[in-house]
Amino acid sequence: MSDQHYRVFKIENGTVIDHIVPTMALKIIDILGIRDKGLVSIGINFDSGKTGKKDIIKFENVYLDKTETDLIALFSPHATINIIKDNKVIEKRKIEMPSVINSIIKCPNPTCVTNNYRDCDTKFIVERFDENSTIVRCYYCEKETTVISELIK
Repeated sequence: MSDQHYRVFKIENGTVIDHIVPTMALKIIDILGIRDKGLVSIGINFDSGKTGKKDIIKFENVYLDKTETDLIALFSPHATINIIKDNKVIEKRKIEMPSVINSIIKCPNPTCVTNNYRDCDTKFIVERFDENSTIVRCYYCEKETTVISELIK
């Protein structure tokens, strides 16, 4: 591995999301909703000593706060966040599942108010979270569901 060249450029300033579950990078960019805020570098299916394969995302000159990055836990609970300033990692943090998730998950209940009124954003309470699944409950209709990619807006 020492003779390989970097395939995703280093950034001088910004945010690096590393150790993303393979093939989830594009989904994470969608959830974060920041496609047009500067240069974004994406690496998919890189070799990883820890997990075999991983994705990586680098946002140049964009600093993501904890509230934004914790949403990544829906798809990649072991991802790490590195904040880079002047080519140095000044902060390294782990992802934590938020207790409430707003406007990202679609309620599977067709009669839920969020599916029948355009101005009603979804809100879910995280009931259970482990390595294999995330169970959420709709704040409005109380429907419990397992988060799957089809429910992500």
